[in-house]
Amino acid sequence: MDPKFITRDYIRDFFRLGDSSREKALLDYIMSHLVLREYPHNSFICRMGDEANVMYFLESGAANVLSKTYDKLDELQPGRYFGEYAALTGDKRSSNIQAKGAVQVYELDKKILLALSRAHPMIYGLFLKNVYVQSGEKYQKLTRLLNARRGINYGGSRKKSTLLSLVVNYYIVFFILLNVLLFSPNPADGPMHPVWFCSPVVFMVGYMFITKRALEALMLSTMYIMIIIAKLNFVGAFYTHLLGTITETVDIILMVMLMGSLTRNFSASGSINALKYAAQKKIKSGGGVLFTAFLSMAFISIDEYLSVLVNGACFIPLTDEKRVPREKSAMVMGMSPGAFCILNPVSLTGIYITGMLALSGGEKEFFIGAIRYNFGAMITAFFILLLIMGKLPLAGALKKAVIRVKEGGPLWPEGTDNPANEEDSANQGRVMNLVLPVLVLIFSSILTGSLEAGTFQVNVLYGMIITLIFIFPLYCFQRYMTPDQFFKNVVYGIEGMIGPIVLFIVGKCFANGIEEIGFSAWLNEMVERSIQGQGWLLPVFIFSVCTIVGALFDNPWAMYAIGLPVAIGVAQSMSQPPALYVGAVCAAGLLGNEIALGDIFFIGPILGVNPMSYYRAKLPYVITIAVLTFFAYGAAGWFSF
Repeated sequence: MDPKFITRDYIRDFFRLGDSSREKALLDYIMSHLVLREYPHNSFICRMGDEANVMYFLESGAANVLSKTYDKLDELQPGRYFGEYAALTGDKRSSNIQAKGAVQVYELDKKILLALSRAHPMIYGLFLKNVYVQSGEKYQKLTRLLNARRGINYGGSRKKSTLLSLVVNYYIVFFILLNVLLFSPNPADGPMHPVWFCSPVVFMVGYMFITKRALEALMLSTMYIMIIIAKLNFVGAFYTHLLGTITETVDIILMVMLMGSLTRNFSASGSINALKYAAQKKIKSGGGVLFTAFLSMAFISIDEYLSVLVNGACFIPLTDEKRVPREKSAMVMGMSPGAFCILNPVSLTGIYITGMLALSGGEKEFFIGAIRYNFGAMITAFFILLLIMGKLPLAGALKKAVIRVKEGGPLWPEGTDNPANEEDSANQGRVMNLVLPVLVLIFSSILTGSLEAGTFQVNVLYGMIITLIFIFPLYCFQRYMTPDQFFKNVVYGIEGMIGPIVLFIVGKCFANGIEEIGFSAWLNEMVERSIQGQGWLLPVFIFSVCTIVGALFDNPWAMYAIGLPVAIGVAQSMSQPPALYVGAVCAAGLLGNEIALGDIFFIGPILGVNPMSYYRAKLPYVITIAVLTFFAYGAAGWFSF
C-alpha cells in the first residue's frame, strides 16, 4: 500500500533534509526503518506509564488522546505525529492514545531517533520547539486567568456591549465627574467637608462592586480625585502623580517583572509534570498526597493563583486515585496558597505589599515585622493541617461530601463541569529544575539582604537576578529550551506581569490622592474618636473594616492600596509599632478574599469542583477562622497597650 500522508516528501520535510547526496542517503535510511502497524477500533496504541520505545506517525484513521481518567483531551488526524518526546528523553508514556476506528501508524524506533538527534541537533530542536510551543500556549492561558482575577482584562472575552448600555453607563460616570468639577471645593482653600473626603472612596467601592473591574474602578476614582485637586488640569495632576509613583517604585516594578520571567521559565522547563509523576510513585495514602501538596504550596509560594494551577495539575489526579472528595482537595489546594503567599516576602503578594508600605509613610521592612502578627494566615494554615490529618470536625457541605464518597458516590459534586483535570503531558522535565531555582531564589535573597533600623531586609531583586542567571545554563544545557527561547520567556514573562504592575501604580496614585485631599488624616481622627481611648481595640477595628472592604471589593490588592496607608497612619498617630496593624490588614486581605465569591469561579474549575459546592464546603471554616482571628487581634491589642 502506498502511503497517503507519511510519504517520502513528508519525512524529508519533517526532518528538514536537503537534496545533498548525504541527506538523500539519510532519508533512505529513515524510510527503510519505518514500520507500519495496524490497530483495530478502541485498541490502545500506547498507554500511560508504558516504556517509550518508538515514536509514531499517523497514516490513516484517527486516534483519541485520553487523560489518566480516560477523558478525551484531543483527537489526532492523519499526518500527525506523537510520542517523540518520551522516546527522546527516556520517560514513560504520559498519555493514553486510543484508536478511533481502524488505524495505521508508522513507527520509528527510539534508537534510530536518538542516533538521528545526536548526529543532527536540528532534529532535536524541532521536537523541542513543539514542546515549547505547547507550554507557551498554556502559559498565555494561565496569565490571562491570573490577570482576570486581579481585575485586568486583555480583550479575551468577545462579549459585546450594546451602544445604548455604553452610552448610559459612561454618561452616568461623566455626569458624576462633571459635578465634581463644578461643585467640589479646592483643597488649597482650607479643610473640605467630610462628604468630599469620602466621595472618591464611595465612588470606587460602588463602581467596583457593580462592574467587578478593579483597574477601571481605580483609574476612574483616581481621575475623580485629580479633578478635585486640579480641576481642569486633572490630566496634568494625574501625570505628575503617575511619574512620581513610577520613580519611587522602580525597584518594586522590576521585582514584579522579573517574577514573571522566572515563573514563565519554570513553566517552560516542564518540571511541574515531573513533580506529579514523582509524587505518584512515592505517596500511598490520600492524607499523604494532601500533606505533600501542602508542603509543595508552602515551597512554591510565589503567586497564589500560580500555586493553585501548579498543585492542582500535580495532585488532584492523585487525590482522585485515593478517593478523596474533591471538596476536601479543593479546600486544601485552594485555601493554602493564599495563606503561604501572604507570609512570604519573596512572593508576588509580598513584593506588592512591601512596595505599598514603602510609599505609605512606612518602611519596606514593616512587612517582615508584620508576619508574626498575621494571625489569619497562621490560623488558616493550622486549620488546613487539621483537615489533612483528619482532626478537623466535619460540618455542612464538607461532611456531606465525605459521606457521599464513603457510600460509593462520585468524587465530585453534582454540577461540576470538568471533573477530570486535564494534563499537559507532553512537557515533562525534572523535579530538581523547580526545586533548585526556588532554593537559589530564597537563599540568594537572604544572603544579599541587609540589616536596616534593627530589622533584617531580604534583597529580593538581587535574588531574582541571581536566579535568572542560574536557570539559564540549568535549562539550556539540559536542552529543555534554547537560549533564544529562554530570553523569549523572559520577555513573555514580563508581558504577563504588565497587568499587576499597572494595578499597583494606579492603586498607589489613588492612595496618594486621597491622602492629599485629607481623607487619611480625617479617617485617623474618626478612628480615634470611635475608639474613645480604648486603643487596644484598634487592631480589631482595622481587621474588621478591612475584611469587609476586601470582601466587597473582591480584590485584596485594591484593598491593600487603601488599608495599608490607613494602618500606618493610625499606628503613627497612636505612637504604636506598625507591625501589628499591618499584620491585621494582611490578614483581612486573605480572609476577605476567602469570603468573597469571585475566587471560587477561578479555583473551582481549576481544581475540578463545582464552584458553589466548594464555597459551601469552605464557608463555615472561613467564618470560624475569621472569628478566631478577630479575638486574636483583640488579645494582641490588649497586651500591646
